[in-house]
Amino acid sequence: MTYVKDFDPKKQTINELVRQMKDTAFNARKLAESVDILEEMINDKKCTKFLGLSGALVPAGMRKCIVEMIRNGWVDVIVSTGANITHDLSISLGKEHYLHCDPDKTDDVEMAEKKMSRIYDVVSPDKTSITFEKNIQKIFNEIGEGDFSTYELMEWIGKRIDDENSIVKAAADCNVKIIIPAFFDSILGLQVWMYSQDRKMRINPRKDLDYMLKLHFDMKDNNETSGVFVLGGGVPKNYILQAVLIPEKPHKYAVQITTDNPQFGGLSGATLSEAISWGKLTKDSKTSCVNCDATIALPLMVSSLKERFFK
Repeated sequence: MTYVKDFDPKKQTINELVRQMKDTAFNARKLAESVDILEEMINDKKCTKFLGLSGALVPAGMRKCIVEMIRNGWVDVIVSTGANITHDLSISLGKEHYLHCDPDKTDDVEMAEKKMSRIYDVVSPDKTSITFEKNIQKIFNEIGEGDFSTYELMEWIGKRIDDENSIVKAAADCNVKIIIPAFFDSILGLQVWMYSQDRKMRINPRKDLDYMLKLHFDMKDNNETSGVFVLGGGVPKNYILQAVLIPEKPHKYAVQITTDNPQFGGLSGATLSEAISWGKLTKDSKTSCVNCDATIALPLMVSSLKERFFK
């Protein structure tokens, strides 16, 4: 047995802090263990790495953490909600989001009158959405008509973004696919719908699934592995996990950050152990779940990894 060690709040780097956390308990220990798994996953040259994005990560200021992972080669495929990608493009093509002082004392009727949309303690002025909508329609005009997977459309858009901090641009630059399974559950989806009213632009989700399944069949044929890093849960988590079922090639690594609980039956809170019963993981898969706000855990984890890989 190993003794719990008291955390020493000395002057130290973030990676040193995270390594200390491994000798403590609860979610501090889980966070440190998760970084170790991610490090192993990144070092596994035969591993295809999937990143799941849900929740309002971009408005909360997590864009650069995700871009860092993309540009460092720590991600091969991103599966995201449409909202996070919309927010990313809104910042690139429109305006920034703003901090709101006290969300518990907010008058949302007043916010609506001031044309401000609220995400807890972040606000997005209507002018941000209006500027985004005008500019994304211009990009659609450049792309023209066609039958697109979401990853193809994201690549087209990413090549037309002039913002080094954009997730969509970074992915296009690094040949990282972005798949958005619930594409029309977003403002970006609504903008495509509007554009397609008098033009032939079609989003074909079958092409996304074809790509995902072919990727896993190829991994199985070549005796390669896959790993998952899920921020939140929801549709992105399920889409990544279910892709292994038909090729019957379970993920070797899985790390999740979530604030949800398993007792209510929702996938976002479901334990990674539960995924073993479905054949999405195995008893030998290396897994860890951090029950924490991703805006706390993710910066620590990415910063720790950066120290390890760029000493």
